[in-house]
Amino acid sequence: MVTATESEITSRSKCFLCDEVSETVIWREAGIEGLRCRCGMVYTNQGTYVPPANPVEEYHPDYFYALSAPFKAAWVARHCPRGRLVEIGCGAGFFLEAIRAHGFEILGMEPSRAYDQRLQASAIPVVHGYVEDNCLPKNSFDVVYHCDLLAHFPDPIRSLSAMCELLRPGGVLCFEVGLLGGISPTWYPLVGRIGLGQHLWLYSDRAFHSLMGKAGLRVHHIQYFGLVPAVIGGKLLGVLTKRVLSPALQAFSSDGKNRAHRLQRSCVNSLRYRVGSLLPHVGPQTLMVVAEPSGHDR
Repeated sequence: MVTATESEITSRSKCFLCDEVSETVIWREAGIEGLRCRCGMVYTNQGTYVPPANPVEEYHPDYFYALSAPFKAAWVARHCPRGRLVEIGCGAGFFLEAIRAHGFEILGMEPSRAYDQRLQASAIPVVHGYVEDNCLPKNSFDVVYHCDLLAHFPDPIRSLSAMCELLRPGGVLCFEVGLLGGISPTWYPLVGRIGLGQHLWLYSDRAFHSLMGKAGLRVHHIQYFGLVPAVIGGKLLGVLTKRVLSPALQAFSSDGKNRAHRLQRSCVNSLRYRVGSLLPHVGPQTLMVVAEPSGHDR
C-alpha cells in the first residue's frame, strides 16, 4: 500500500458513495490503480482506464455463469416472489434458462447482440439496451435480477433506481455482488486478476450497506459466501489438473484434457457456493441479496 502524491490525487475521480477523493493506492493492476476510501470502498482511478474494444470478452467466461446458474436459480426461487423476472445483463441466458424451470416468466436485457443466436436457440426473449435508459413498462416485474453488475455500473445508485422503477408493488431486486474492498491487499495476488478498470468499485460490507441506504433499498434477505475455498482450492486444483488429472484422462480419451478442465471448474464452483456458504465472514466474499424499495409493501 502506498500514498499518492498531491498531483496524482488532483487528477483522480471521486468515490461515488462518499464523494471524496482517496489518497491511498491499495492495489495496482496493469497500470490501473485501486484507491481505498474512508467509507470502505476501493474504487478505480477511472481517469487511467481505457474501455476495451469488445467489453463482452472482458467479463467472466460463459462457463462461470453456466455452472452456477442452477444453484442461483434455486436460491432465487426460494427467496423471491414468483412471477415475471427480468435479468439485467443476461449474457447467454444461462440463469434465465434455469429460473424458467422454476415457473418464472422471463425476459433478458442485454446491450450486446453477441449472444442473440444462443438466446434465440433457447427461446429466451431479449431486449437490447442499458437499464438506465430502458423503454420497458414501469411497475411490470416481480423480480429484477442481475449478477456482479454493481462493480461495473458508472453510477450504481442511478442504475438501482432504474431497476426499482421496473418493479411492481411487492417486487424485489435480487442480485449477486462481490466484497473485495474490505480485505487485506495480500488477498489480491491469490484471487488473481481483479479486473480493475472494468470493475470500477470494490465493495466492503460497510460500503455495500451504505449503498443500499443511499439507494433507498431495504435488504430483505442476504447470504454470504466465503471465497477462500474457491481461491485456495482453485489454485491447488489447477496444479492437480495440469500435472495429474489431465494426463491421466488423456491416456484414455482424446477429450481427456477438456474433461479434466470441466471437472476442475465444477469443483471450484462447488467450493465457491456450497462450501463457501458454511464459512465465517472472512476474506473475499460474494453475496446473494434480496432487497426491496423502502416504500414498497410486501
